[in-house]
Amino acid sequence: MASIRETMRADLADRYRAATDRENEEQARLRATEDYREGVKAYSERRPGDFAGR
Repeated sequence: MASIRETMRADLADRYRAATDRENEEQARLRATEDYREGVKAYSERRPGDFAGR
């Protein structure tokens, strides 16, 4: 039983790591966009963002 639990936990940890790696890659890609910069600027100026889809 302990072996089964260990195997299941290892698989879960691998999937979690893969998901967080994917999330980090996507966040890095989005931080490089004009819309990200506009969103940060709009937020700090307390106004709606003017997003261009870039």
